[in-house]
Amino acid sequence: MPISSKRPRSGSEQSGISRLENEGGPSLPAATTVDASLESSLVKFGIVSVPSTRFEWGGYKYTNATDAIAAATRAARK
Repeated sequence: MPISSKRPRSGSEQSGISRLENEGGPSLPAATTVDASLESSLVKFGIVSVPSTRFEWGGYKYTNATDAIAAATRAARK
């Protein structure tokens, strides 16, 4: 990707503060440590880590809140 086509980085991205931290969310510890060569490859290819929220209900895990709500609603009708 040409440099000119990259979007400008925000102030928080430039300073290394995540958007979640900047907006008052929790600062979560890294799930795993990344060695220097892996980190280098991630940076080289522009690969970023994206946190994900999962919802649990009734022993099941959902990535979509509306799916969890629908399952709980169906169970409440029984």
